[in-house]
Amino acid sequence: MTTHSQRQGSRRASGLGMRGAWGPLAGAVLLAVAGVAGAAKAGAGPTPYRVSDNCAICHGMRGASTDYNVIPRLAGQHKAYLVMQLKQFRNGHRADQNGNIYMAPVAQGLTDGQIDQLAGYFAAQRPRMQASGVSHAGAKAGKAIFMNGVTSEQIPACMECHGAQAQGASTFPDIAGQRYRYTVQQLKYFHNGTRKNTLMNQIAKNITLTQMKEVAAYLSSL
Repeated sequence: MTTHSQRQGSRRASGLGMRGAWGPLAGAVLLAVAGVAGAAKAGAGPTPYRVSDNCAICHGMRGASTDYNVIPRLAGQHKAYLVMQLKQFRNGHRADQNGNIYMAPVAQGLTDGQIDQLAGYFAAQRPRMQASGVSHAGAKAGKAIFMNGVTSEQIPACMECHGAQAQGASTFPDIAGQRYRYTVQQLKYFHNGTRKNTLMNQIAKNITLTQMKEVAAYLSSL
C-alpha cells in the first residue's frame, strides 16, 4: 500500500465549488506559502496559522482535522510524499474524483518552491497522525493482512513497503492513524484503477471490500 516501487520502514496519504471559486483560494494558498517562508526566516518554527480558508476547513490549520472523515490527515506526513502528491495533483497524474474536484485547481497554481514549502509545513506539524478513538470492526483481521498479506489470494503484506508499524518512509506514506473512510476510499480507487499507481494498482487488484475495511480499521486504530 504505497505510491512508489521501493521498500523501507521505521515508526509510524482536497476546497469546494465550481472553477470560479478557486481563484481566491489559490491566491490565499500563495499568501500562506509566503507566510511560511517568513515564519521560517524569523525562526518562529512551525506554528498554527491559516494555510487558506478552505484548506483549513478541510484539513485543519495543522493538517489534523477531525471534521471530514474522507479528508486525509496531513500532520507529520513525510515531506517527500506530500511533495510528490501535490505535483501529481498539479500535473493531473492523480486523477481520482476528489483529487480532480478539490486539489487539482489549487495545485495548478503552485510552483515547485511553494509545493516544497507547504509540504514542509505540514510535515513539521505535531502531533502526528493518531488513532481517532473510534473502533471499527475487523481491526484484528486487518492487522493480519497488513503484517502477512493473504498468500492464497496474492495479496502482499502492506508492511513490506509501509513498515511494521505503518510508518512509511520518504515517498511511502505514513498511514498509521489515517482516517478509516479515507483509507477505504483510496483502496477502492487503487483497486479499480481510478487512482493510477502501477505498484498499488497491482497490490490492490485482488483485495475485497471487506478486506479493505479490515485493513483500514487496523490502520485507524494505530
